[in-house]
Amino acid sequence: MRSVTALDVVPSALQQPAATTVARRPGSIRRTSHVDMRPQADGGLVLEGMARDLVTTAGGAAVVPAEATAHATLAPDKRLLSLDVSPRRELGQLLGVPVATGFRALVAQTVPEEVTAASPLHLLLDDLPVAALISGYLELYQPDRPERSPAERIVKSDICSGWRSDGTMMVAIGRLGRIPIPVGPAAPRLESPDDDLGWHAIGPLPAGAMRRRRRVDVRPAPDAPGGSLVVDAMFRDTYTDAAGHETVLHEYRLDLSADPTGLVVHSVAEPRVLPWTECPAAAASAGALVGHRLDEVRDVVRVAYRGTSTCTHLNDLLRSLGDVPALWGELTQVLG
Repeated sequence: MRSVTALDVVPSALQQPAATTVARRPGSIRRTSHVDMRPQADGGLVLEGMARDLVTTAGGAAVVPAEATAHATLAPDKRLLSLDVSPRRELGQLLGVPVATGFRALVAQTVPEEVTAASPLHLLLDDLPVAALISGYLELYQPDRPERSPAERIVKSDICSGWRSDGTMMVAIGRLGRIPIPVGPAAPRLESPDDDLGWHAIGPLPAGAMRRRRRVDVRPAPDAPGGSLVVDAMFRDTYTDAAGHETVLHEYRLDLSADPTGLVVHSVAEPRVLPWTECPAAAASAGALVGHRLDEVRDVVRVAYRGTSTCTHLNDLLRSLGDVPALWGELTQVLG
């Protein structure tokens, strides 16, 4: 074991977390979700979360057309040991499978109707491999970090802007022989005191755990042809230390608009909290969605968004925009 030293700790390069959540607008729909990552004593992992769609009518009333929960346990090698969801679905085909590359494809085979509907349950299932991956940060924050063999110290570079071969993090790895620990700012409360429905109910994050929160707001574009829409989206990753202090690891906000055909005409990402100096440069990649349809965003990101001009966490936010047509459909159905 190797004890954490001052050399291991690096303040996050960008520290501007949102201090609240934008107000809901009449005639809009908001999808919120969270997934908690809780390490277990045996090296396994518990992933637990909820997602909810909330329509705010023209008169300000709140309607919940759909919601879902998921509770998964993973073995130390990330194999899925158990999975309980609501609404209930038959998911036994997923048990024993690594929650990693290929898991999303198996989800699509197992519950294709949820994928087609872009439902809250699909969002949670789709987030499981992401949560399993970013839970790797939990090891960094252990007081005594496991000593790695020389082979295990090899880190793949140039997979994103922050992991570029000549960047701050990779240079530090070369000097220290291990990944430094990014320490972000304190996590401001996102729930607005003026709106107890702005987020679904989320309890405190336990010590030693991580959380990913998402929000996607969709509404008609003002003073634009019928069917044009605007999207305000964000995500935040946090960690709570042994003393109960919750800090932000990653946070992005995204503004997007699309015409009546679903063609993206504007897409701008705003980095709020990121660990490495080189990370914010990836925000420009969000603009590459312009000219693509919302229903093809997931495929575009999966195929084209690679390398040092991108951010794996921003990519995940961009992928979630593939749910916007379904949210738009829910909104129009409720509003009539």
